[in-house]
Amino acid sequence: MTSRLTIAAAVAAAMVALPLQAAQPLLPARSTDQVAPRVESATRPAAGIERAPVSFAWALDPAQALSAPAPFVATSRSYWEMVDAATLQRGLDLPLTAPDAVIQVSPVQGARALAPGQWQVRDPAGALAVDKVVDAQQLQAAGMSVGQGTAMVRTGRSAAAGTYRLQSAQAQGRYVVQVLEPNSRVALHLQANRQQVLAGGSVTLSARLLDDGGTAALATGKVAGRTLPAGGEALLVAPDGRSWPVPLVADKQGLSARLAIPQDIGQVQGLWELQAFVSANGVQRDAKVAFAVAQPTARFSGQVEVDSARRAVTLPLQIGAPGRYEARGTLYATGPDGQLRPVAQAHSAAWFEAAGSAELQLPFASVPLPRGYAAPFELRDLQLQDQGRMAPIESRAVAVTF
Repeated sequence: MTSRLTIAAAVAAAMVALPLQAAQPLLPARSTDQVAPRVESATRPAAGIERAPVSFAWALDPAQALSAPAPFVATSRSYWEMVDAATLQRGLDLPLTAPDAVIQVSPVQGARALAPGQWQVRDPAGALAVDKVVDAQQLQAAGMSVGQGTAMVRTGRSAAAGTYRLQSAQAQGRYVVQVLEPNSRVALHLQANRQQVLAGGSVTLSARLLDDGGTAALATGKVAGRTLPAGGEALLVAPDGRSWPVPLVADKQGLSARLAIPQDIGQVQGLWELQAFVSANGVQRDAKVAFAVAQPTARFSGQVEVDSARRAVTLPLQIGAPGRYEARGTLYATGPDGQLRPVAQAHSAAWFEAAGSAELQLPFASVPLPRGYAAPFELRDLQLQDQGRMAPIESRAVAVTF
């Protein structure tokens, strides 16, 4: 009995000697991580933001592997252009690469609305190439949001590739002409290297005009094909309507651009867009990708405090502007086979009134570990969000091991 008491006392003393909460630095950021180098002040978010703190966690099935979302690639077999009345009166050339193309004509404000019978499409031989025409009322009835005077025509399955001509002697004003070739083998593939970026940061855009085999080939999920030598330009568009031209430069993969995001991102919330306009041998395509831009109103301090026994992770913050901030992350634990697998996810959010130091805690302790799972742990997919301004500030693929 004395021997057992002595051992128990020694174990208790050893546990008391161990720090319940140990501070350590976050792991070095990876190239794909987003880390705020500083914090900035900002106007207060709109009134009505929830201020009560909240934190919660739930269990994950370690047998279900988590995968990062695949990078978004915009694929386009269409293009649009703005034309004036003089161009439509003498005829607008439209190079088409496949049958059954769709051509839509929409009057800009102040332009004359054209009835379907007041404009025509002719094929390369000069014959009328109209399989079906629908007007604005029919398009609206089908659920499309189009303005009055809009009309759409299909060239039909028997239409040959070549240069078609769109013409209207009654045109007055300016019109938007959109061309969609769902059966074309030629598509623009557009991708940004980031889905979120901080103000003053940079984004790399890649654009490839491909002969990819058409939509039937893409049904396999594999994007491949012959890259066509092309030229073009891009446009960076902010949610408040500001825009900046972006030159596209030819490289081994097609076209690319590296652009700097302005430091002043304005007050209007929403996604930013990169629009690309590319052509080769008369074939035109355009596409756009969207991404979030955030002002660094807060950041992780670079340290983290972990309570291994309770699996509690405390994240010190630096606050630059009043607001409601949220931290979220996924806990990985070591399984019976020695492999790390996801076992829990946690969120924590609170309102911070003043700039300075603060902290959020991820309460993984509220979720029991699956049988056979234990330390060492890893905190992955750590994110910091500015909820009031709907801005993703920081993200780290792997944040800490404990």
